[in-house]
Amino acid sequence: MSMRHEDSQASPITAGYVRRSTRMQLDNFSREAQMRGMTDECQHRSLPAPIFYEDDESSARGEQIAKRPQFKKLLDDVAAGRVQIVMVHSLDRWSRNVMVTLQSFRILSRNGTAFISLSENIDYTSAEGRLQLTILAAFAAYFSDSLAKHTSKGKKERAAQGLHNGDTPFGYVDTGPKTPPEHDPREFPGLRMIGELRMQGMEGEHIADTVNAAGYRTGSKRFGDRLFTKDTINAIVRNEFYAAFAPGDDRGTIQYQEQRYRGQHPAAFTYEEWERIRTGSRINYNAPHRAEQARRIYEFAGYIADIRCGLTLRCRGGHKYCYYKDVAKTRQLPCPAGGFLQVRVDLVHQQFGTLLTGLTLPLHWREEIGRKMLEAAQKLGIDSASIEREKERLKLKRKRTLKQHREGYINDEELRAEIASIELTLHELEASEADGLRLEDILHVMEQLPGMAALWECATPVERREMVALLLEPGGLLYDLERQMIAAIKPRPVFLPLLLLIGEGVEYEETTRTLFMSQWRRSN
Repeated sequence: MSMRHEDSQASPITAGYVRRSTRMQLDNFSREAQMRGMTDECQHRSLPAPIFYEDDESSARGEQIAKRPQFKKLLDDVAAGRVQIVMVHSLDRWSRNVMVTLQSFRILSRNGTAFISLSENIDYTSAEGRLQLTILAAFAAYFSDSLAKHTSKGKKERAAQGLHNGDTPFGYVDTGPKTPPEHDPREFPGLRMIGELRMQGMEGEHIADTVNAAGYRTGSKRFGDRLFTKDTINAIVRNEFYAAFAPGDDRGTIQYQEQRYRGQHPAAFTYEEWERIRTGSRINYNAPHRAEQARRIYEFAGYIADIRCGLTLRCRGGHKYCYYKDVAKTRQLPCPAGGFLQVRVDLVHQQFGTLLTGLTLPLHWREEIGRKMLEAAQKLGIDSASIEREKERLKLKRKRTLKQHREGYINDEELRAEIASIELTLHELEASEADGLRLEDILHVMEQLPGMAALWECATPVERREMVALLLEPGGLLYDLERQMIAAIKPRPVFLPLLLLIGEGVEYEETTRTLFMSQWRRSN
């Protein structure tokens, strides 16, 4: 398990986190304003210049960490002890989601990292700062929810007016925020080519090859120009935006929340042509095969990935065998292994069962795990006995507070404030374990491991999938398709201590929390 680095005597390292959400913020130099404010604050506090972590075009409400790589990297650097102070221009640049805010600040608190928000004057190291943080985070979440409702109203009104929401579709050019898009003379012939080939019944993959060979490219603000794939072709021929709203109409269609509106933009295909395109799509839609796939349970769907490119493998049914297939080539993505290899489902099933069977628990594994957890907690400066005493004190305080309320010494508002403060402190103490893990949780899941190995072969596909989900992180079975073998696994954090204790046949990479198979490492 990763341990916090000891504080050095050198000046603390300050990390400045910057995030902008819209193009307007970029034009108004919000990025430079945030950076300048944090740099000036560091100078005022006699701190070294900050190291900036910057995320672009991120949603404040969705808070998907995968879409905020620098946010995740900052938290990883905090956990590794490489950052001592985190600074932001305002709290909403950090997060507008209460749970994300509290979880991220738990990481900062656990590693003794200070937090400074210039606009709200927050200092997380103080009790007042923690209370202020919770209140402001709740307001930020409320604001984001309200903004989402207003945005939804605005989008519905635009649709009712016949105006498109979102990026301008392929084949069209933007003419302004309140005017409809028009045909793009450069891309529109390519759009017509896609529709005509689909009317002929051509498959999406062949259409993509033809359009790419003709020099057309699909593009977006996020990814720029990219090659067409089967998926992008299918998305285009299912987009009602291109279809005439009604027979004989030359205007397109706007869809919003399952409702159709007559668009102001010119249609790309007549009503009759669009019906032929839909017919071509149905011809290429292998419904019986898809239905059979839907009935089959793939134990490792979403959990098996290519070790070479990191892409999650897709499930593919065949006449005789089923496969996990790399689709990097289909998606026009680079892959050192070629992006087209596959492995039989039954082979992965057998290899993972062998891996489980090989995980033999040591005789005194409970005592050993407890000892290692205690050592980790001590290195992190966590005193388990003091924590338990504080938890008991807070529980008694909660009882006294409820009694004072019943006897009329405090009113309802004072009761809510006091109970909220106690519950928040208890929540933080519950999380004050080594790497956020509790010994009882680890012991509970470890006792299930021998049962998994014994039941793997006789379990149903649904039960095996539940075992996989319990043991592995999503994308956590890293497979070498060239050598047809398991290369590594990324276990759930609660399983990691025991797997490290067993240790035979695996090599641990702490930075990625990945266990590599020694046999695979020797062959590479």
